[in-house]
Amino acid sequence: MLHFYEGQVRKFLTQFIRILSNFSVETGRGKDDAVTLRAVPVVYGDPTRQVANIIRNNSENALNYAPKIACYVRELNYDRERMQNPYHIEKQHLRERDVDSDGNYTNQLGAGYTVEKVMPSPFRLEVSADIWSSNTDQKLQIMEQILYLFNPDFEIQKTDNYIDWTSLSYVELTGTTFSSRTIPVGADTEIDVATLTFSMPIWLSPPVKVKKLGVVQKIIMSIYDDDGGIAKGLIDGELASRSYITPNNFGLLVSGGQLRLLGSTGTTVSSTEPGIGTGGDGFATGARDTSLADPFETFGPAVNWKVLLDQYGKVTNGTSQIRLTQPNGNEIIGTIATTSLDDTILLYTIDDDTIPSNTLTAVKKIINPSTFDPGTPTNGDRYLVIDDVGDSTATYQSATWGTLVASVGDIIEYNSSTSKWNVAFDASNPDSTQHYVTNLNTGIQYRFNGTEWVKSYEGVYTQGNWTIVLDGGADTGYNSSFDATTP
Repeated sequence: MLHFYEGQVRKFLTQFIRILSNFSVETGRGKDDAVTLRAVPVVYGDPTRQVANIIRNNSENALNYAPKIACYVRELNYDRERMQNPYHIEKQHLRERDVDSDGNYTNQLGAGYTVEKVMPSPFRLEVSADIWSSNTDQKLQIMEQILYLFNPDFEIQKTDNYIDWTSLSYVELTGTTFSSRTIPVGADTEIDVATLTFSMPIWLSPPVKVKKLGVVQKIIMSIYDDDGGIAKGLIDGELASRSYITPNNFGLLVSGGQLRLLGSTGTTVSSTEPGIGTGGDGFATGARDTSLADPFETFGPAVNWKVLLDQYGKVTNGTSQIRLTQPNGNEIIGTIATTSLDDTILLYTIDDDTIPSNTLTAVKKIINPSTFDPGTPTNGDRYLVIDDVGDSTATYQSATWGTLVASVGDIIEYNSSTSKWNVAFDASNPDSTQHYVTNLNTGIQYRFNGTEWVKSYEGVYTQGNWTIVLDGGADTGYNSSFDATTP
């Protein structure tokens, strides 16, 4: 067996000694009637003649120092009453959060580990604490400060490792000897010793086995058999109980906490194509001019979710997920739930931790500068403007915005030191950073796509850019109208 030593008993003794530290005794009063205190030191050592001689400097002419507390181990015995299955092996699977180059935690999963722990051995540690004092009052001062702590015991912890359940224990006061003359200090000394005995149930653990796991970034698999049909073994759960699926030929519209399934991957339209009306809802649809067509018109009518759910699996409301992949690689994760009001809708609850962090300071509102009055602004007030303001070719000053010159998509900010509005973000000359900002008035986050501000995660996701995660495989008797479950 390989040598190992973790100092487990030593750690418990250290915690025990810390309990008895930082006590003091009153030695008198000064001229101003202030109490004079002396700290009581704590040492580790058993009361043998050799220890006593060392303390006396091997001379009967030196007096022992008092007050003092000396701690030592009396017994360390196996505790059969707490014995458990000695052959039990506990396995724990742990996952870290990923860390970027600056040492900050990200929203991505990091390294994974498997920890195997053998059942530890139970022991009972018996310790004593000798209180050395030069008079009875000194002894009573020290004992009164210590004894009240044990009612009936005092909890200790040898480590802050949250997976080590053996780190917790307690110290129980089991006996008190008010006076002892076992220390060979001689008949002439005034030093007396009181002995307190304590008991601690502890565990001694062998080394654990730690295995580092690789991180699975993506699983690519075919769901079709040799005949071109859906692989029933996969769907019925014979190969896996949890399926990760990006359904073929379906787009997904995310809007206002709702998900709609779209029937095709999009149609390229132009302003000259007949039958296409105006007044779109502003979502990216795959059209060359997104203002010409509504996503439902571009992608076809919304699809009944039963078509998908009855084929692939069962929705567990609040647990099943849909994951959205954005153009920059960010993944938005949210849980889904069915609704009886509309079969073409799934309710969507975003995990806030997966929403991208803002790169720009939040704005108070999105405004039209020609109609909006900011009142009396304060320093740092920020607004996102949806119309031009000011005239860069001529001297112009408005009562509201002063000499401010800003364009559509700019973010303006008020500077109280100059009493002027300035452009804090120039939409016509952005840098290469993917910018995000939150509208404090609505709580909605927006993303600048290089041309205009769009909602950061809402819009249309084409096939391959979204994934549905369902618990369990399909069931021949499953009906999404009745079998959607709530955990």
